Amino acid sequence: MNNRSIIYLGAIALLTTWTACNKDEQTVAPPDPENEIITTVKLTAVNTANSADVVTAQWKDLTPTDGNPDTSLAHLVLSKDAVYNVTVSFLDETKTPADDVSTEINERSNYHLICYEPASGLNLTVQRTDYDNNTPKLELGLHSDFTTGAASAGNLQVSLHHQPSGKNGTDCSIGSTDAEVNFSVDVQ
Repeated sequence: MNNRSIIYLGAIALLTTWTACNKDEQTVAPPDPENEIITTVKLTAVNTANSADVVTAQWKDLTPTDGNPDTSLAHLVLSKDAVYNVTVSFLDETKTPADDVSTEINERSNYHLICYEPASGLNLTVQRTDYDNNTPKLELGLHSDFTTGAASAGNLQVSLHHQPSGKNGTDCSIGSTDAEVNFSVDVQ
């Protein structure tokens, strides 16, 4: 091979390398996280004035396609004129052992909002007490204060909203719904 051939092959190699590396740079956003699978929602309420007053309730649906959730334990009896520290847990019991989805919700708090909607006539107000990692921090709702008034009864809707974009910490109409369940509540 003569010098001219070597120079020619070298120029082709350089041109090919330069062309391959000279592509327009593109930014690729990671996909939004998917919705969680929720089979069980648990509420644990501890009276702030009496730590022995601990109330739990559980809603469960291991076969969501049949439309018959187990609501036999989805009942809270709370003292009137009291404040309860409440923790909500979300589980996926289709796995063995059950997957505590609450951990994932907490880790990805910027994508989630838990909403509490007491029925009209139920003397219960709910204030979320935990926050995500946004700046400024936005409410999350795995931990809340339930404040009761006079004796009353009604349903409390608890819903987990998946909000990968547009979360503002209060709007429960944004995003998709991972879980939406009802608990019956008696304030006595």
